[in-house]
Amino acid sequence: MKPVLQLKLFAASLILLLTVHSTIKAQVCEWRLTDANYSGTDPDGAGPARGSVTFKLQIHTTAGSIPNVNVLATGFSYQSANAMIPTIPGCAIVSNPANVTVSPTFAGGGFAYTVVNQCGIFNQTAGGQNFDRRAVGTLDGTGITLTTTWVDVFTVTLWTLNNTAPYGGYVIINSGSGGSPGEFTTYSVSDDLANEYPVNSTTYNVPLLLGPIVTPVLFTDYKVNCSDKGASITWSTASEINSDYFAIEKNVNGNWITIDKVMAAGNSSASRSYQYLDLEGGTAQYRIKQVDKDGGFTYTAIRQTNCRSNAVSVVLYPVPANDVLNVAIRTDIAIRTELQVFDMTGRVVRRQVAVLNAGNNKVIINTAGLASGEYVIRSSDGTIKLNQQFTIAR
Repeated sequence: MKPVLQLKLFAASLILLLTVHSTIKAQVCEWRLTDANYSGTDPDGAGPARGSVTFKLQIHTTAGSIPNVNVLATGFSYQSANAMIPTIPGCAIVSNPANVTVSPTFAGGGFAYTVVNQCGIFNQTAGGQNFDRRAVGTLDGTGITLTTTWVDVFTVTLWTLNNTAPYGGYVIINSGSGGSPGEFTTYSVSDDLANEYPVNSTTYNVPLLLGPIVTPVLFTDYKVNCSDKGASITWSTASEINSDYFAIEKNVNGNWITIDKVMAAGNSSASRSYQYLDLEGGTAQYRIKQVDKDGGFTYTAIRQTNCRSNAVSVVLYPVPANDVLNVAIRTDIAIRTELQVFDMTGRVVRRQVAVLNAGNNKVIINTAGLASGEYVIRSSDGTIKLNQQFTIAR
């Protein structure tokens, strides 16, 4: 074969190899810490621990599959003021630490967690929490195929140092090399051809709480009442844990929509009260969606009401009046009412029927013949909060 032809074939093969290699590397994985399971039983008698907690590391691909994955360099970060490595294995650098159990799926692929340092000292802030310890090690195996289905990698046991919130504090996992957020270049996923794949983390901006499952928000009251301005929605909480916000949802004609959001307390053991006014009101159903900072949510019961907005503004002129008093009324709804003028003895001295349309209206009241002095104008319709004093001067 001629040298030039050999060179062309080699170049073509190299281009094909690089194309295949880059396509494989373009695939992305995700991992997360999940399934925290807390126990309040003291694991070490008179020692520092107050309880224990387990959690899992899981991984999957965001699309497609990756065959023959045989190395994962990974770990987790925790808070030494709230959690500790059990006394066995303690903080020594070991292989197959006693507090980490490789899942049956990965064990079936020949994986072991080797050369693990679970007490690396460092400082990092993520999801509003500070972390000062990091665990890192390498899972080596003969190979496994990763797919879009989440699969357990291993289960970790930590001892918790508090018997009240935050119990064991929080844990996070940084993204691997090429991933986001919080990339650690020492964390990675690779296959038997030494191809490395970016790994994103879903437990970084939202840390995992190492404590018992609790009701994030304890509601003590929830009401929807009609006011002169629409539907008044009120609710109260006795306590809040990791709460983010309340979404006020309204159902009109079978469609639930979020009409507004009210920020929650976050963490509170004191009673708190909230209120929202729906100026549109109408015949509708309401519910409150309570959303946690980790994305979890719960709903209140549904309340139904038929509230109309009766927002009314009134301006009297001229002031003082002489023979005519102009009453400018702006209302959100059509109202038929009677405007009544009272003297200071409480006697009705003038009456004027007013048919008000939604929007701006002007009603003229003849005050000719009334003596100079102070008067009060009121509406016979209780939905119009009109009780204004004015003066007639001759």
